[in-house]
Amino acid sequence: MADITITQKITIELDGKSPFEYVVMKQGDKGSRILAVSLLQNKQPYEIPTGCTARIKYYKPDGNPVLNDCTLSGNEILVTYTEQMLAAAGVGKGEIVLLKNGKELKSATYYTKIVETVYKTEGLTSDKEFLSVATVLNDMDQAAQKATAEAKIAEAAAATATEKAQAAGTAAGKATTAAEAADRAKANADAATKAANEAKTNAEKATEATKAAIKNAEEATETANASASGADIAKTNAEKATQSANMAAGDAQKATTAAKAAAAACEGIAAGINTIADTTTGKTYTIGVDAGRIYLEARD
Repeated sequence: MADITITQKITIELDGKSPFEYVVMKQGDKGSRILAVSLLQNKQPYEIPTGCTARIKYYKPDGNPVLNDCTLSGNEILVTYTEQMLAAAGVGKGEIVLLKNGKELKSATYYTKIVETVYKTEGLTSDKEFLSVATVLNDMDQAAQKATAEAKIAEAAAATATEKAQAAGTAAGKATTAAEAADRAKANADAATKAANEAKTNAEKATEATKAAIKNAEEATETANASASGADIAKTNAEKATQSANMAAGDAQKATTAAKAAAAACEGIAAGINTIADTTTGKTYTIGVDAGRIYLEARD
């Protein structure tokens, strides 16, 4: 049996303006009007990724919103116009929404002209329609479950991060302590180096002083040896001088004795010169001068 479904085709851009032509529908039709939508990107056919879902967001001419699911057929999105979508005559506007992994991609807005029916049946009132609510709730439930699972994963990751942060803090404290110890060790090493340099300088000074002391000692030894030799010579000379002095003293004594003897002899000679002996009488006379007269005086 032939089907009474009518399909219209339209091309809508993802990154451009709304299509120029209207989609034309008839008020009151139910399930018999399908719109096949092809999407363009940069004026080229857009390949719908695997795993996408599609929905129609639509405002009826009277302002009531519609959110319904669409069907994907190859690279086309099939929008079935429900009785509620065609309940009010006028111009409605809608957009195609692609969804995948929590992301949404909306098309440009397109317009539907709903031609008023010539005969209205009672009982149908235009209202909101959310046939995709169940799907939305299911998606929300799945999203909530996913969010819960991800929250648990995040909680575990946070606990792990906290542990690592605490470990890092402990490591940082140890690193700080090690750095402080290294600084102290460096300071001690610098002090030790300074002390070693000072000790080396003092040792060099001590070595120089020792060399100077050795030189002075050698010079003192030489001087002492020279002094000892001089002392020996002086002693010998002193002894010789003493001997000479003793000899001179002896000679002086002899000379004194001789001088005394000579003096006595001189006195005798002087006396002999001033005296004259009479060999006949045997008397001795002293010759004297008085007032120019020479006289003889008999000595006892």
